[in-house]
Amino acid sequence: MRSYSEDDSLQLLRMSWLWQIGTLTQVGPLLVGTVGIWVALQNQRRQLNAQMFIEFSARFQELLRLFPTEAWLANINASRPMPPRSQDVTDCTLYCVQLIADVYHLHQAGYITKRLWLLWEREIRHTLSGPVFQREWEDISAEFASNPDFFRYISALIHSKPQIVIPKSSL
Repeated sequence: MRSYSEDDSLQLLRMSWLWQIGTLTQVGPLLVGTVGIWVALQNQRRQLNAQMFIEFSARFQELLRLFPTEAWLANINASRPMPPRSQDVTDCTLYCVQLIADVYHLHQAGYITKRLWLLWEREIRHTLSGPVFQREWEDISAEFASNPDFFRYISALIHSKPQIVIPKSSL
């Protein structure tokens, strides 16, 4: 049986140390690359959410231009007189709910972050709980009956009480 001298121990220690350095030089770039890919994916997701926000905000602004002004004002302010039923109001309400359906399905599929969804959902709830949307839902609800989850979600929002939004700066 061979006994190890102090020189042999030092040589083994140097080899072990060199092996550790070699391992780090191989694993280090892999770790840096992995972190780089993760950061790139996070940035891409943020950019995608920003693009979706811009696109859906533009679509919503277009709907606002189409929506009859007196109907929109009566929806957000219950003290305003309700406009008479009209095809324009019904059509615009349908377009709004279809836009909400698009956003809802993107959220359900995981394409919209929870933070962005909560921001939109607050505005969706505020809009849908207004008297004009409650009235018009009776005429357009059949259009959404083929998707029971969305139908229940919208029905619950439409029949909820309007929420008073208090700006954070006043708290």
